[in-house]
Amino acid sequence: MNKVVRYTFRGLLVILIVGLGIFCYGGWHLFGDELKAMRSLKMIDEGLYTFTFKGDYGFKQFLEQGGAKTDREMAQYIATFLSKGYMKMPESEEVVFDAGCSTMTTPNLFCRSFDFGDKGQKMVIVRTYPNDAYASITTSSFAFIGLGEEWHPMAGMDGMTALATVYIPFDGINEKGLCVADLIELDGDTTDYDTERPDLTIVGAIRLVLDYAADVEEAIRLLEQYDIHKSIGWAHHLSIADAERSVVVEWKAGRMHVTDTPLVTNHCMWEQRYCPLAEESHRRMARLAALQTPANETDALITLQEAAYDEWTIWSVIFNREKPSGTWFIRRNWSNPHTVEL
Repeated sequence: MNKVVRYTFRGLLVILIVGLGIFCYGGWHLFGDELKAMRSLKMIDEGLYTFTFKGDYGFKQFLEQGGAKTDREMAQYIATFLSKGYMKMPESEEVVFDAGCSTMTTPNLFCRSFDFGDKGQKMVIVRTYPNDAYASITTSSFAFIGLGEEWHPMAGMDGMTALATVYIPFDGINEKGLCVADLIELDGDTTDYDTERPDLTIVGAIRLVLDYAADVEEAIRLLEQYDIHKSIGWAHHLSIADAERSVVVEWKAGRMHVTDTPLVTNHCMWEQRYCPLAEESHRRMARLAALQTPANETDALITLQEAAYDEWTIWSVIFNREKPSGTWFIRRNWSNPHTVEL
């Protein structure tokens, strides 16, 4: 666990200012996909929401225009796309979070624990059905677009702001059964490169993989084509798995490294380094490695309980490749699962 700093997407609230003016200029023809997604937004538990986006959410165009090096650049694109160019992104601000996570992979299951300082953040499960890419289910949090615990995305143009989480996935599964999750990596270089390749932040890389990769090999080939940049102030690594292979992808010493492993926590896997910040990560991995490999979702729940932290684990999820689907447990409430299928 450690404090990390990220630039939030708080400025996306500017979309709310557009209000009725958006509909006067565009109407259903211009904002049809967005309006249908907004209508699907609902609360399924206290602090847990879901919506479905079918159609064009602009990610292909985002890649074609070169991606983004920073959260602010990505937020500017999102604000422009969702408002169809009517509004721009104002200045963003810094927010401090504490973070740490775990994943475990089996041929059929991908178990994920997402840990960061619990300040009452609201979560959202997003289903996307793009026109020219794979369908997927992802998890995000409204806290990462700068919206606190008092914000409720249920009325009017608040729903438009909620749609920004399509671009901010922290884990997910696509229709091919490929799973990916973002984890903080505490003991290495920050994820930041500057070559002639196009740019993506780490959450943009997750959306790239889920939209366009059918398996681990395709995911690796896609990621090799981009400079990956941090979305918060520490290094990241990605846990990526299909039915045949499970890897962690890390960006160190100026290049991308791929290491086969069924377990990922928060320390560097490509190169073993001593770092006091990562001691708990090593201990957590040892505990998970000592468990029997989950044969079903019941066993996987035991794995998630072992990986969880009081006051830290905001969500735990079991992605099932056979369906594909995800089953979420919010704030360690193990008796209240929420299952969402494609």
